[in-house]
Amino acid sequence: MALLVVAGLTACGGELQVVGTSGTPTASVTAPVAPPVPPSTSPHIEIREPGAAIVGGQRVAFDGIAEGLAWPALMGSLGRAKGDTSPVVIQAGRDVPIIHVLRAAWTLRASDVRVQTLDAQGVLYAVELKAKGHQRKDPPADSLKQCHLAVFLLPNGALRIATPAGPQEIAGDRPAESLAESLKAARAECNIKYIAFGGETTDVPWGPVFDIMVVVDRVKAAGDARYILGEAIQVVKTPPAAPAVSAAPAVSAAPAAPAASAHP
Repeated sequence: MALLVVAGLTACGGELQVVGTSGTPTASVTAPVAPPVPPSTSPHIEIREPGAAIVGGQRVAFDGIAEGLAWPALMGSLGRAKGDTSPVVIQAGRDVPIIHVLRAAWTLRASDVRVQTLDAQGVLYAVELKAKGHQRKDPPADSLKQCHLAVFLLPNGALRIATPAGPQEIAGDRPAESLAESLKAARAECNIKYIAFGGETTDVPWGPVFDIMVVVDRVKAAGDARYILGEAIQVVKTPPAAPAVSAAPAVSAAPAAPAASAHP
């Protein structure tokens, strides 16, 4: 059996860092635990295809801007009374690009959102995205530092872990199990406030990202940390400008004066 790279997360100045160690997943990570949120037989929203959802048997097309997340028609189709923050259940297909699940969750962010999908074994599982400000069931000790992280699935199956300390990567045959071990170890020193899950690009299928959440959630590796869906920030690098061409070197009669500042 191939050895796994288990990345231990340790708190440092309120930040998480990934530190590589060797090992294999323990039984506590791989053993199934009853899901705390049972799947619903009557989801409010079903996302079966890109760009649309089914609400009450009616197809609701995405009507927001392509670069944004807001889905106005989806909110309106639910017919929720003003101030209703009861949980909303979304059932999403595994092959749907993650951006469509992200748009639905973001639009309904004032409420707890339960997302259910068939897991890698074909069993329907639900995870809960708590609304901001939820009260934890396991309030951490006051002495623990606060920390958070985001997990993005790369095209090669590895995980990019984004933390305030900088990005790290978890590879190997079972990176989700390695992540779960890391989170469990980190909780001894750091209060994981929230953890975001997403794909490196918005067209990543939802199913593999959901599988990572399931591995973490089944054993509560992050405790009662809040789960959210995240969108990776794509940094576009522009090539440096070509140096200006001059027929003759510039001539200066005197060195330039330093720029003035009102506040030294």
